[in-house]
Amino acid sequence: MTNWWDPWPAVDAHAALRAAVARLKPAEREVLTLVAWEDLTVADAARVLDIPAGTARRLLHQARKALRNAPELSMIPTG
Repeated sequence: MTNWWDPWPAVDAHAALRAAVARLKPAEREVLTLVAWEDLTVADAARVLDIPAGTARRLLHQARKALRNAPELSMIPTG
């Protein structure tokens, strides 16, 4: 029997995403949730949260940047 080595370690993508989202600041998480999961525009999310649209755009940008740089998500193969 040969030793088989898997170059892609088993990664629970859902758990990794939940952990990364949980580490976001609450305001970032709220805007991200409304835009990504509730399919609202950034302007609509801003109205729901009663914040300026520019603030919602900034919070969404910060959330996306934090997720891009989350170490637990870097282990998930893409493509």
